[in-house]
Amino acid sequence: MKNFMLVLLALGLVMTFGVVVQAKVTALPHVFNLSFNNQGNPGKDSSENGNNGELKGGAKWVANGYSGGAVQLDGGDGHVEVVVDVPEKNFTMGVWVKTDDGEVGIYSVLDGVAGAGGHDRHFFLKGGKINFRTWQGPAWATDRNVADGKWHHIALVAKDGAGQTAYVDGDKVGTHAYDHSDFDWQKRVWIGFSNDAAKDYFKGLIDGASYTAAALTGDQVKMKLMVSVEPKGKLASTWSVIKTSH
Repeated sequence: MKNFMLVLLALGLVMTFGVVVQAKVTALPHVFNLSFNNQGNPGKDSSENGNNGELKGGAKWVANGYSGGAVQLDGGDGHVEVVVDVPEKNFTMGVWVKTDDGEVGIYSVLDGVAGAGGHDRHFFLKGGKINFRTWQGPAWATDRNVADGKWHHIALVAKDGAGQTAYVDGDKVGTHAYDHSDFDWQKRVWIGFSNDAAKDYFKGLIDGASYTAAALTGDQVKMKLMVSVEPKGKLASTWSVIKTSH
């Protein structure tokens, strides 16, 4: 009976946790939110806006993501494309990455294919450190190195009158005064690519890519945006706590 009650308790916590996480995620005004957890449709937009991602070139779904599935990119031409018009003001961009290459592109907003006709809102690595550029502002760098073969969450918030704020793993790592993008003829977002990188295409794994039509606070980045996916060990650790406490 004791074991049966423990199982019921664990199931209850898992169901409750799932509801809470889903509530946190859907509470955000996502333009798109790609969890990459659906093997049959890895680019499905979980925000239900229908802004699905398409895996292109050397991009393939893999099971070993930060949480559930992810997309593996080959550093050659692999990327995920979302055909969508995204806000230029008061926005938040976020993505989980895992790479050991310190000179790759991560995220960008484009007009034509591979940036033909214009490109903007770049995430890219230089010397392993995360860099950003929002047109017509200049490129700017942080001192946070993420090219260590471990999972890291990168987010950029742009807010009218406040500028840009960058976060890595929920920690504030840099700011810039330019508070919006002037690139308003975009037609697509490419995840795993940036024209500003020494190597345009990303090599490694990506997960939990999102674009949100709001300038999130630091707490919202940490407590809402980053929990759009949960690490694989979450369920195991929850069960461990339950067993230990009984």
